Amino acid sequence: MTKAGYEVQTLRIVTNPFGEWILPENEEDVQVARTRLMEMDAILDECGISFCSLGPGMNLNEITKLCPMIIQSSGRFSCSANVPPANVEAAKAAAACIIAISHMGETNEEPSPPHLAGGLGNFRFCAACSCAENIPFFPAAKAESLHDGENKSADSNRIGLAVGLENGALARHLLTQTQSIGRVGTIFREGMADALLPLQTLCQEIIAESDAKTHYLGIDTSLNPSLDEGGSVAEAIEMLEEVGGSFGGRGTLAAAAAITTSLQSLPGIQRTGYCGLMLPVCEDSRLAQLGERAELKISQLLSISSVCGVGVDTVPVPGDCTEKELTSLILDVAGLAGRWNKSLSCRVFPHPNCSVGDETSFDSPYLCNSKVFSLE
Repeated sequence: MTKAGYEVQTLRIVTNPFGEWILPENEEDVQVARTRLMEMDAILDECGISFCSLGPGMNLNEITKLCPMIIQSSGRFSCSANVPPANVEAAKAAAACIIAISHMGETNEEPSPPHLAGGLGNFRFCAACSCAENIPFFPAAKAESLHDGENKSADSNRIGLAVGLENGALARHLLTQTQSIGRVGTIFREGMADALLPLQTLCQEIIAESDAKTHYLGIDTSLNPSLDEGGSVAEAIEMLEEVGGSFGGRGTLAAAAAITTSLQSLPGIQRTGYCGLMLPVCEDSRLAQLGERAELKISQLLSISSVCGVGVDTVPVPGDCTEKELTSLILDVAGLAGRWNKSLSCRVFPHPNCSVGDETSFDSPYLCNSKVFSLE
């Protein structure tokens, strides 16, 4: 891919749900899981792989006992908690995990482990709600379960290649040309397809040159921001003349719906994953700016998620938030996901010692800082 002029930022590995392999069947000795995580971490280190998603915890035991262990064990690992619609106990377990992970950096060690300091462990954990297999974006990513029985596909034992994009600058370019929501289905849609078709052809050629154990899963066509200048997806959407004022105001919902419809119907593109609009507050400089000005609320992000994706993502919340508050938020996301049969996730960052309106102090190349959002 690099020879063709594409920048490959990271190579990532995704496994089937970790409960299927991290412990022997009916085994409850968590030390076995710790040992396997250590061994896997060492192998990833040898191979130069810095990101590995172990899939979701599928039951309360896996969520409460193993998810925190996975996040604490290594900065390479991500995982999630599967939360079906209206499943209060699963939502409570996920909320408890989020709070526990947020405190993992509070140790006697000086300094705290960098992958846990300041609540950053939750960068690698989320509540996954109705999430499909083969999403290439972390932490909700998961490969196909080996326990699907009759639903198990012929490709379940093969290595799959899925591509996730960082394309905020492309979105800005295309939406500037598009100008109006009324032309998103033509100018924007055609421009995205034209940009992705050569990449898809390249992926298919790579697969064709590999062995028969590898197959092409597709491209997640989602608009995903970068922290580079001009890389904000929210700012790109503000290029549309019907989006009055700033992102989150009038016209935003219509724009998000039109863009998502186009992303999910690009001609000639094999799709996988969310294929929607990604609005991670601390990964999009414009969203972070709106958060600093108190011009963006979690309720707005939830509303927009009803017509696109990906849910409530990288939102800083008070360090003293309660399990009950987080449970309700997760259930809202799960309810939306279940009602509309779409992949959504809830990834929030309780920021230690911070209250609503306080500035965050994340030290990560993947995040920008904003102000702490209210959960009310």
